[in-house]
Amino acid sequence: MNYQIEHYQEVENKLKQLNFGSNNTLFFIPENITENVDSSSYIYSETTTDIKKSFKSENVLVEYLTKDKPLLRTRKSADWFGPTLFITYSLLSENSTLIGISLNLISSYLYDHFKGTVEAKKIKFEIIIENKKDGYKKINYDGSIEGIKELENVIKELKK
Repeated sequence: MNYQIEHYQEVENKLKQLNFGSNNTLFFIPENITENVDSSSYIYSETTTDIKKSFKSENVLVEYLTKDKPLLRTRKSADWFGPTLFITYSLLSENSTLIGISLNLISSYLYDHFKGTVEAKKIKFEIIIENKKDGYKKINYDGSIEGIKELENVIKELKK
């Protein structure tokens, strides 16, 4: 598993500008959240629609950051570029089992997505964690499907 953790002050500032209120829900964060654009111009990975359907089929709620109709970016690559997930402090502290469930759903989706392919499967996505003590942290994941399950422990460590 290959990942990097960094402090993500830019998203903290942007969420304050949007008057975002943390709650017990998972969110998709747009790729261009730190750019100075109107929320109706936010761009999400095209995979957000498939991931949202996969989560919904298992009664797991995941929402876009704003109520604007999402703009989607398509990438043509053998790699999978996933959406940026935002785990709020409320979710992390009150319903941490949902994190493992969500990561398992992403893994299951990816096994189905890559079914029948023989080349190496490279997965790239980000997770943003809200922590009341340390602010926002961003996990940049770049690895295999199998490594995703290890992210649960990394996320729970960031909760402390």
